[in-house]
Amino acid sequence: MTRTVLLLGVVLAVAACGGGSTGGSPPAQEPGDVRGEWVVTELRRDGEVVPVPPGTDGTLTLDDRLSGRAFCNGFGAQAYRIEGDRLVVEDLAQTLIGCAPEIAELERLYVGALTADDVRLARDGEALLVSGGGVDVRLVPRPPVEDADLAGRWQLTALATRDMASSPMQAAELELRPDGTFSGTTGCRPVRGTWRVTDERLVTADLVADGDCAPETAEQDGHVLDVLRQGGAVRIARDHLTLTAPDGHGLQFTTG
Repeated sequence: MTRTVLLLGVVLAVAACGGGSTGGSPPAQEPGDVRGEWVVTELRRDGEVVPVPPGTDGTLTLDDRLSGRAFCNGFGAQAYRIEGDRLVVEDLAQTLIGCAPEIAELERLYVGALTADDVRLARDGEALLVSGGGVDVRLVPRPPVEDADLAGRWQLTALATRDMASSPMQAAELELRPDGTFSGTTGCRPVRGTWRVTDERLVTADLVADGDCAPETAEQDGHVLDVLRQGGAVRIARDHLTLTAPDGHGLQFTTG
């Protein structure tokens, strides 16, 4: 598989006041403390709902850095701040991996809302509203991860670092079984072991990788094994799973 990596630098300086809306009605609350992880539940363009196909997800995380998934590609920024209802982001980086046309359009609308000159943040109960450029996005807090959420077969879609993601050179998968065992491949050799979720981190033990890899696949093999051995913070939204190790390297999967 051809590896495709694109790192885009975008600088936002958003200066505005007032509250945003979803569907044109004013929100009841100012944004307040919005730190945490959010999942998109609805996206509207000029007041009209834009359908989100099954198996695609938009997310937003606001903590030490800003990051998320724009239904297909990931994005992130090391420096951002919230001033009232204004969001100021510096050096937003976005990956570019080929997406189906309808998903690419969703991505364009979502990123456009986050980067619009007139972007607003507001709260509607527990929901977070992001509005800008004629696009309104409604997000809710990500529910806690349970072991049962991860059980199943996952196909590797990207290898991630702190700033970018790239397509895997070879197909790889990970099967997490309800009995606490796992098996899969790194793209060049089989791997197996045991797993559990502790404090929303995937913790593996007894990890064994059989055989050797050709030089051209050794980098992917090492990346996969490194994340699995370190243990990764789990982020899951519908059909997408992301594991992020303490050193910032990560793996992105979709259901197989």
